Amino acid sequence: MKRNLNNLLAGLVVGGIIPPAVVKTLLMTTDEDLLNYSDTYFENVCLLAIGLNAGVMWLVLNKAKMDKMGRGILLANFAYVIAFVAYFYM
Repeated sequence: MKRNLNNLLAGLVVGGIIPPAVVKTLLMTTDEDLLNYSDTYFENVCLLAIGLNAGVMWLVLNKAKMDKMGRGILLANFAYVIAFVAYFYM
């Protein structure tokens, strides 16, 4: 039985999982002194995670031709951008 993954909910799940996984992985491999010294590294890692999520969205929309899933990833990415701005600049 073939499952249809081209839906908004699947995109929200994929778009919601990728950035925290990237941030967690990169922060686990970083020296703790760097994290305590400056918030700039954490800010850059968060931006990288949002950018990678945008790249995944582009691949899903353009290469896999899954419009609904791409929209879900886009909505999750918008939420992460709003959270990023609220956390670092407000």
